[in-house]
Amino acid sequence: MRKIKRGRRRARRLIPRRRGRLGLSVLLVGALIAAVASITALIGARREAHAGSGLVEYARLSPADPVRLVATAGRRHQIIFLGDILSAPEPKRIAADAIDALAHGPGLDAVVLEIGSDLQQRIDRFLETEPEDTGILLAEPRTIHERWGVASDYIEIYRRVWRLNRTLEPGRRIRILAVDLPGWPPAPNVPPRLAAAQYAQRDSYMVERIESMILAGNPRARLLIFMSGIHGLKSGQAELFYGTDAPVPVVWLGTRLGQLHPGEVFTIVTDGATPALQGSLVADYTASRVYDFLRKHLPDATRPFALTVDGRFDFLEAPIRSVTAPGLEIAFRPNDYRLRDVADGYIFLGTGPKFGR
Repeated sequence: MRKIKRGRRRARRLIPRRRGRLGLSVLLVGALIAAVASITALIGARREAHAGSGLVEYARLSPADPVRLVATAGRRHQIIFLGDILSAPEPKRIAADAIDALAHGPGLDAVVLEIGSDLQQRIDRFLETEPEDTGILLAEPRTIHERWGVASDYIEIYRRVWRLNRTLEPGRRIRILAVDLPGWPPAPNVPPRLAAAQYAQRDSYMVERIESMILAGNPRARLLIFMSGIHGLKSGQAELFYGTDAPVPVVWLGTRLGQLHPGEVFTIVTDGATPALQGSLVADYTASRVYDFLRKHLPDATRPFALTVDGRFDFLEAPIRSVTAPGLEIAFRPNDYRLRDVADGYIFLGTGPKFGR
């Protein structure tokens, strides 16, 4: 009996020691994995910094004024797509100044906006008011994207066109065309599957409206399209995934216009930190991986600047990022694209207090 008790005591003394050794081993393995991950990340960051050194030098030595980039593109291309970031005010200010520059430079026939086409009559009524009556727009929050908190900046786009039209001959006045699906965006309680189906229709609806309302009557009309950057991508497409259902294909407006008007579309991606989006979204552009890289390597670049997209951007794979609604995923096709495959120009909004994260 005594031998049995002594054996039990000996066993109890041994068990904690074994657990201690096991716990120590787990900690050592965890630390080793963390160290390897940290070293791998460091090596990756150094490789990316080396590969992107040409872009950093380009941005330091040759930054252009964003409005000048738009005006220059307008002298060589019929259709300029200027990317918006829904919740950021600065792209609206650039767009308003670009309207002036195009109107006084190569010419401008129409401004195309990401506004429901059911609001077209309200926009037309505003443009005909004398004196200017912005109350017509303020009475319908969807005309000025009030839900994104940028109404005061967005309304300046309408006002800039109104003022320009007072100086132009009636036959040369600038039109504002609302091209989005009527009633878009969907209400928050719309099922994701239905919202995805509606989203997939938007770009085809937009191009049909642009063609029928403007280009059919004036094939050489000069357009400034201002809307969320994802719609302006000049090649490729995307697939929206919801649960186990078959993916919903999406072909971008920029891609469709480029196929109809080869060589006439110039796409500019606008990049910057964005305030949190609220409300129901299916898929929308937020920022590209280029922004994260430049923000890290050009911390003193506090003012917006523009670059022409070329091979110096190629080190970043699949650069476009987007946000999707819960339950939805978006995949860009092909998945090995580079920025110059989908865009011609790039605007960096800066890292100052208004733009930095």
